[in-house]
Parts: sequence; structure tokens; C-alpha cells
Amino acid sequence: MSSPQILVVGAGPSGLVLALTLLKNGVPVRLIEKDAQFHRGERGPGIMPRTLEIEHFLGVGDDVKAIAKRSPLFHVHDPKDPHKIIKSVKISEELDPTPAFPEMRPLTLGQWRHQAVLRKAIEALGGKVELGTTFTAIQQDGDKVIVQLTKYVDGQTVTEEAEFAYVVGADGGHSAVRKSLGINFVGQTREEGVMFVADCVVEGIDGTNDLFLWGDATNVFGSIRHTGYGQEFQMILSGPNVDYATLRAERSVEAVRKEFTRITGRPDLVVKDVTNWQGEWRANIRMAEKFQVGRAFIVGDAAHTHSPTGGQGMNSSIQDAFNLGWKLAVAIQGHASPGLLASYEVERMPVISAMLQITTELFEHTFNVDTKRKLAAARAAEQSGAGAAMTREQGWFRGRKLFQLDINYRWSPVVLDERFPGGESTRVAYGEPDQDVRAGDRAPDAPVRLGGATTRLFDIFGPMNHTVLLFGAVEAAMLDVLHALPPGFVKVLAIQAPGEAVAHSGDVILVEDSDGHARKGYGLDGQSGPIAVAVRPDGMLGAFATSAKGLEQYLFSVFLRA
Repeated sequence: MSSPQILVVGAGPSGLVLALTLLKNGVPVRLIEKDAQFHRGERGPGIMPRTLEIEHFLGVGDDVKAIAKRSPLFHVHDPKDPHKIIKSVKISEELDPTPAFPEMRPLTLGQWRHQAVLRKAIEALGGKVELGTTFTAIQQDGDKVIVQLTKYVDGQTVTEEAEFAYVVGADGGHSAVRKSLGINFVGQTREEGVMFVADCVVEGIDGTNDLFLWGDATNVFGSIRHTGYGQEFQMILSGPNVDYATLRAERSVEAVRKEFTRITGRPDLVVKDVTNWQGEWRANIRMAEKFQVGRAFIVGDAAHTHSPTGGQGMNSSIQDAFNLGWKLAVAIQGHASPGLLASYEVERMPVISAMLQITTELFEHTFNVDTKRKLAAARAAEQSGAGAAMTREQGWFRGRKLFQLDINYRWSPVVLDERFPGGESTRVAYGEPDQDVRAGDRAPDAPVRLGGATTRLFDIFGPMNHTVLLFGAVEAAMLDVLHALPPGFVKVLAIQAPGEAVAHSGDVILVEDSDGHARKGYGLDGQSGPIAVAVRPDGMLGAFATSAKGLEQYLFSVFLRA
């Protein structure tokens, strides 16, 4: 493998997905992590359906699902009897999969186990995480980026200067890359709703992969979520009457056990160990003013931090990385149009802005921190028992909107839909269920037949190339446009309806839409003329082109003209 031209700083979920995407494209990458050991801890365990789709494209979906657990049941205990559960509800909306949406149920998996799956896939492609290497400075000079790195070798600090074509900061909320680039991190740290979080071993309770809650956020509450492994739980203690000072000062199993018992009234539940991590957490709700400066980019928590309510953080970070990864691959291969890399910021910023609004509203509702009016309403609900339970449930619940399946880039300069010449005037970044399918949306899945065998579109799509779906008669002019691209950048499928004869050339793959799910999923029922649908390497719809000219316009907004 040749010397890496891309440096990724930080080996959390976004850095790992970015590195894996690049390696899948045959692009070597240097991936550094300042810590000397891999992170352990639950952190963001929720995996949304769109992330499961992305990981399918990356070839790790089955490995993740093999060890992930179902979304937990939420058990609310009676304030007057801590042994009595007054309500048990599902924490996530559960919908049945469809041909277009094969993943419709979130899963949970501790972030450290999740990252181990991604690292294994990276290593299988010849990559690795370089531990104990710290980014310290950056300088951009024309077509190169010069960085300063430090590491400890045999007890000595060693400084290295290295050159790259591009640098990506995936180094968390305190990002050294973001700070070195001078990017403002706009927002606020919320002192209300502080939480003490700990990964614990708790004995005396059953309920595999369930979440248990005692108390109320207006005063004090405690919750434990089973991780799905042994007696391991993620504990959250919150509310104005938590003894944060003692927990912070002692940082001991005894202090956690004592406070958990006081809050829950359950001395029979014994905290035996704090396994990976414990500490205070405050909602740091911020967003970078820019996601790109020249040849340097930021992704994930380096670009945005937020409340964990809603389970959007890690999932949004993975989408950042998957959006940027294929674009960097095209750029390194020398075929990116002038505006392709700039489209990362244009596409992701409205999505992240919407995500921050959604998670902040959930945070305020869950922890009753926004106004005195909400505090009074929560206390009134507490008096009705079940009403209080419902208030809490609404803050923890993850509905379909949070599955991230309807997130779109309809406003992007590198998407085109000839059926709607006026484009998309509004930026409803999170979209709506059952919205019409347009360029900029997530590409639907569909069962199809290829070479006499049953498969599905998601098994044909991938992060290494565009896939162009040709519906109706295959036009020679459209094929001429596709043939003008560098070899290997586009895979062309002619979608054949039952009983339909489609003429095609040798480099066009004939796919049979046996049950019509592809045509229906792409909103093309009743479409009579030929149409080309371009699916990007990140599984998003680049174009609906009704003419060769439109297809050419889209493709050369992405690729450099020869």
C-alpha cells in the first residue's frame, strides 16, 4: 500500500468509519489516536436504522448486528414503592421492515464493542489505529497540509512533521484540529440537567437489555440500562439533589453504591464495581461555524456536540464520515470536480443544525431544565403517578423521525432532479416519513434478480462507486455520457420490469424487478419515458435524470471533466 495522503485524527466512530470508507476505495489512510489504549465504555450505545444501512454498505453490518441487542424496554418505578414497576414501555418505535426500508428497528451496542468491529474491518484491509500519537499543529501550503505530531517512545517525546493532501479532525468535542484551524465552536454548556454517568456491575436485578428508572428529574432520579452482557449496566444519576460533590471527590465504587441506594431506595441492588468510566456530564450544545478550511475538515463531535437524548450523536457522526469519505476518495484519485469537497459542509450543516434542535428539545423535556413552567408542569404530573411516568417516557422515546432514514440533501449543489426544475427551496433536513422520493434523499432498497439469483439493491450499492439505475428504454445518449467517465467509477444497471424486453450493451448489468418493488420504491410507477437514477457511493440519490444532458450535468458536478 502506498504512503497515506490522508490523515485522520481520532479513532472514535467517525474516524473509524471515515478510514474504513477510504480503505474500501483503495485509498491508504493514516489514522492516529492520542490515547495510549483503546477507549472502553458504553458512551453512545444507540444504533439507528440508517447507521445499520451504512454499515451494511461497508461490509460490517452483519458483524454489528450479531453482537448488538434490541432496543431496551423502559421500566418506570412507583415513587411510593421502589420495588413496584408502574409502567413498562418500548423505548423505540418498532416498525416492520419493507422492501424499501429493510432496517426499521434501532439496536444498542456499547460504543467500545462497536468500535472493535470497525477496527477489525480496517485491519483486514491493511489499515491500523496508531495509538499514543497526538496532533499538535497544522499549516496549509498550496496543495499540501503540514502537520506536527508527537508521541512517546521509550519514555521520550518524539516530534514528527508530516505532509498530507488532506487532514480530517475526528478528535472529539475538544478537537485540537478544530482549534488549530481557528474555527469557532458556537453554543453553550448547560449547567442544568447535569448527570453523573458510570459503567457498573449491578447485582440483584433481572431484565436483560432493559432500562430501569426511579425518581424524577425535577428532584433526583436514577436509572440503569442493561448492556446485554452479564451484569453490566450504564448508570445515570441526575437531578438537583444528587450529591455530585461526593461522587466527584471520591470517584469510588462505595460512593456510587451509596448514592444509587439513596436515590432508588433499593439496598438489594448492589453496585459491585465501576468497570470502565465514571464522571459528570453536562449538555455541551455546540456547532462549528465551518466544517472545512482549505484541505482540512472536521467530522463528528469535533464539528458538533449535543445532548445524548434521542440517540443522534454517534449516528450523525457516522453519517458525516460516510458523506465525506467517498468524496475524499474521488479527490485523491484525481477525478473530483472543483465543488465536490465543498459539498460536504453544504450538505451536513443543515442536518446537524436540525439534529441539535431536536436533541435539545428532547433534553429539556426529559430533564425539565428549560423553564419554570415546565418544572411546575412536571411536578403536577408527578402527583398523578402515571402522568409523571408518561412525561418521562416521552423524553426517552425514539420515534421514526430519529431513525435518520428521511434525512436528505435536496438543496445540495451536487444533486439534480430534472423532474422538479425549480429545485428544493426549503431545507427540511430530517424530512418526513412517506415523503416523495427526490434527488438528495436516501436511496431505497428493493429485492431484484441478477443473473437468475435473488439479491437486493443494497447488496449491489457500495462506497466504491456510483450506481446508475436505468428505468425504461436504455438510451444510447445516456450510455455515451456514462462511458465518458473514468472506468470503475460507475456501475450501470438496466432495471427490467416483468415481461419487459430491455436492450442493453455488454457493460450494462440487466436486473429484473420481479415484483416491481424497485420501480415503486423509487416513485416511478406509471413512468413511461426513460429515466436514469444515480445512486451515490454514500447511498444517497444524486440524480433523477430524464435526459442525457441532465445526466451529464449531474455527473460532471461530481467528477472532473477529462
